[in-house]
Amino acid sequence: MSLKSRFTGFRDARKRASVEDSEEHPSSEPAFDGRPLLVVGLGNPGSEYGNTRHNVGVWVINLLAKRHGSSLARHGKVDRTTVTIGGREVTLARPRAFMNVCGPPVAAEVRRLHVPPEALLVVYDDLDLPVGRLRLRQTGSAGGNNGMKSLIGSVGSKDFARARIGIDRPYEDGKGVRDPDSIANWVLSAPTPDHRALLDDAVTRAADAIELAVHDGIEAAMGVYNRADTTP
Repeated sequence: MSLKSRFTGFRDARKRASVEDSEEHPSSEPAFDGRPLLVVGLGNPGSEYGNTRHNVGVWVINLLAKRHGSSLARHGKVDRTTVTIGGREVTLARPRAFMNVCGPPVAAEVRRLHVPPEALLVVYDDLDLPVGRLRLRQTGSAGGNNGMKSLIGSVGSKDFARARIGIDRPYEDGKGVRDPDSIANWVLSAPTPDHRALLDDAVTRAADAIELAVHDGIEAAMGVYNRADTTP
């Protein structure tokens, strides 16, 4: 047998082995069925930021962990835990990185869990929604949120669910302020008692919505909570 024939036979044998191996050992990445497997709350690390508007996403994660008898523990660049919601295991996580660079830790979790980006649900604050308003979406742009810009860039997709909680923005002479310094002061400050009450209620509804999304899918949660949310 010539050297060329031996090489061809070897190559064909490797192809057959590769096909057989893929049939016996399918990809570990689960097929996405519309229900999230990784829920991430965005915010800033450190106790000095814990009660600020920018951390409402983290509040939701903390509440979900508490509801399901768990607490988050540090694992590298994230705090995380795995809980069971409606018989389904779900990872809850909060990045140990500031909002504008939160993307790499979240992308690392997506890879670690071997899940597609669509199985990710991200909770975060939104300046363009009234205080306490909750909105769920299956996909979307960053919408000017630096955390979402970082996350989309790192994950390599915008096709993941998000739950936005409105924190509104500061106003001057009846007009919404867009000055970056004023916005930074707003998001990094604690809400007033009245606003905190609205946000606490929104956090509870967001946790409820996420539990429904895990059980019945994000579309089901959108149908219930986007319609039911009548917060002014």
